[in-house]
Order: sequence, then C-alpha cells, then structure tokens
Amino acid sequence: MSTTDDLIEQLAASAPPPQRSLGRFLLPLAMAMLLCTFGVAMLLEGAFAPAASDGLAPIMVKWGFSLALLAMSAGALWAIGQPGRRTSEATRALAIPFALVALLLVLELVVGGRPFPGTTWQRCLIAMAMMSPLAFAGAIMAARWLAPTQLRRAGMVAGLYGGAVAMTAYVPFCPGHGMAYLAVFYCLPILAMAGLGWILGPRLLRW
Repeated sequence: MSTTDDLIEQLAASAPPPQRSLGRFLLPLAMAMLLCTFGVAMLLEGAFAPAASDGLAPIMVKWGFSLALLAMSAGALWAIGQPGRRTSEATRALAIPFALVALLLVLELVVGGRPFPGTTWQRCLIAMAMMSPLAFAGAIMAARWLAPTQLRRAGMVAGLYGGAVAMTAYVPFCPGHGMAYLAVFYCLPILAMAGLGWILGPRLLRW
C-alpha cells in the first residue's frame, strides 16, 4: 500500500464514520439481480428443465456456491465502503466458497469425475460474459454511494458480486454439473471478473 493510501486510511479511521443508507446501497445490487434474472429468462427457455433428468441436487449445489458468494461479497463491499473499518477478514472469507469447490473437485477426480465438458459449456460462458458486467456495474454503483478507500479491493469484490449474480441467474437453465464443470465454467469466469474489477476499481470508484 502506498504512502497516500496509508494517509487516507489514517484520516478515515480518525474521522467520525459517516451515516450510510443500507437501503440505498442494496437497491442497485437488487436491481442488478433482477435485470440479470429477467434477461436470462427472456433469452432462454426451459428453466429447471435439467432437473427433470438429473433432479434438483445439481442446481442446489451450484446455487449453494453462487448464493453464498453473492451474500458474502455484498457484505464485504458494504464493509469496505465504511471508512475506518477493518475489512481484511471479510475479504479473506470470500475465498471459502472457492476452497470448498477445490476440495470437492479433488474428491471428484479421485473417485472418478463426470463427463467433461458436456455440450452446453459455450452457452454457459456466453451467459456469464453477458450478465457479469451488468451486475458488476450495479455493484460499482452501490459502492460509489459509500466511501471506499481501498479502491482495488472494492473493485475486486464488486467483480465477485457480478459473477455470482450471473451464475445465480443462469443456474436453472444449466444442464452441466460436477465440480470440474463448476470450477472451469463458473469459478474461472467469476475470478476473471474479480480481476477486471481489481484493475478498474481505482478508475471507477475514485472520489
């Protein structure tokens, strides 16, 4: 962290915390979720059709990952937007869903993985590429209503939120399952969006 960043952090910590509206913060996040869900539903057909052949378990596993990451990234973004608050714990906690996927992927490979990559992986990547930036924009709007001082970290978390929203919206239409599929066609695009947020955060969130 640069000397300027250190100075900003010290000034933010010594100043009284400003009052921020949680509702105003959540509004663009919710709008991004609604727009992505509506957009996927308009473009694709057959919501929950994969459950007819594979049951609800694959959908629930993917939703477990995406919803956990969605909630954790929103909470981390709120914390980062409060000057003077410690945010390292909330940021490190975001690695937990990815660590669980990595562990389950190892177990799956040991016992014998599912057919990979399947036949619809291109559609999955297209959906993630289309919806992630839209939800990322909503997270950036939410963060700009706060006062983040760690702009790269805020941008990274906004990227994680964008990817998690895109995954949550697309999962009911996705016939792919297995940890290898989740890791490659969901986790990697989400991490790519987080990397883009890390790069763009200082430009999009600077005061």
